[in-house]
Amino acid sequence: MFPHKDIVKLISTYGEIYMSYLYKRKDGHWYYKYKYLDSNGYSKYKCKSCKTKDEQTARLIQNKYDRIYGMLGTNPLVSENYSMEESTIDYLQHREKLVKRGALSPNTYHGDEISLNSFLNWTRKKSNRLYMLEDLNQKDFQKFIDTRLDEVSPTTISREVRHFSSFLSWLVKKNLYKTNFVIGKKLDKPKPKKRVDVPSKDEWMRLWNFVEHKIMNRDEEYDFFYHLVWVQMNLGLRIGEAIQIKWVEGKDDHSTGHSRSYCFLNNAHTELTIYFKRRLRKIPTGGLKDVFNRIPKKGRGKKFREADMEYVFGNSYTNNLRGQSSISRDYKKLFKEVGIPQRYTSHSLRHGWAVNQIRLGTDIYKISKFMGHSVVQITELYADHLNTEDFNEIVTNNKPA
Repeated sequence: MFPHKDIVKLISTYGEIYMSYLYKRKDGHWYYKYKYLDSNGYSKYKCKSCKTKDEQTARLIQNKYDRIYGMLGTNPLVSENYSMEESTIDYLQHREKLVKRGALSPNTYHGDEISLNSFLNWTRKKSNRLYMLEDLNQKDFQKFIDTRLDEVSPTTISREVRHFSSFLSWLVKKNLYKTNFVIGKKLDKPKPKKRVDVPSKDEWMRLWNFVEHKIMNRDEEYDFFYHLVWVQMNLGLRIGEAIQIKWVEGKDDHSTGHSRSYCFLNNAHTELTIYFKRRLRKIPTGGLKDVFNRIPKKGRGKKFREADMEYVFGNSYTNNLRGQSSISRDYKKLFKEVGIPQRYTSHSLRHGWAVNQIRLGTDIYKISKFMGHSVVQITELYADHLNTEDFNEIVTNNKPA
């Protein structure tokens, strides 16, 4: 007795299925089962997993298998009979195989799912009928992009367009579609802006005064963290550079491999040597010498008590690097306590340092070299964050000496 009533019956011929149906297993997955005649004329059954718990998706897969195995007598590789939903299922199954072989990132596959499902949802709202592959065109896709502008950021739209372009290229390769209308075509899509979150002048000063007060009062609970923040605010370091600072040069801190990065103080604590992203730079620590001298250099706990710490901001109980995730949580708590937006991150301090140096009149080329930027154009992005208040100061200070 079959648990599903959706049974298709056709005139049977040797080697062709004449009955198919869907059924749902106890684990919630749908399966496609079909009956056919073997070469001796005996009825046989075969079963295939639909790899889904969604009944609507399973029905589309049933329709696809029916055509492949000859029930409907149509060619599944003809776009007139191929729906957008069916082609999406086939494409995602193809991409899933690539993930299993290690040829595709799971994150990329996840992006494919999100992007294509966004377009499918749009087609369902557009029309009550099934959106066929032959209906797909650049004009419709442009309307989809325009609709998405009200829902997501330009960066998200650009990412979805890239995923959709890969899907179109796969269709063209399989002779299911005529051309990839994304490649070489002028779609009216918004250009994503490079997001640079920079604290305002008031926010920067509030944070500066708050951390400085903590440093001077030697808050025992957050001693290492506030010193870390203070170093970032004074030197504009990346968080990855700051947490790697060592008290002395390590035995391997001289190689220049692709994945190598290191940062260490000189003996006098007056200079930092940084190798990051295959670029080597040396920067002075300025007034931070006394700050470094106040940081404890010995470990804590039974195992590392009185042991020499390798990293300036390392975990004093394990003598290892601190995890960036825990540091990020500490930053969120700090921003909340100071009363500045939670969207800021540890990297916002690096941006804030650069904008503050521009306000002080430091040459932008020197700022670029100090920060370790590959090109000065990256540093110039920070100049866009100067506001009317900064320009008023320029006009006010325009008197000749």
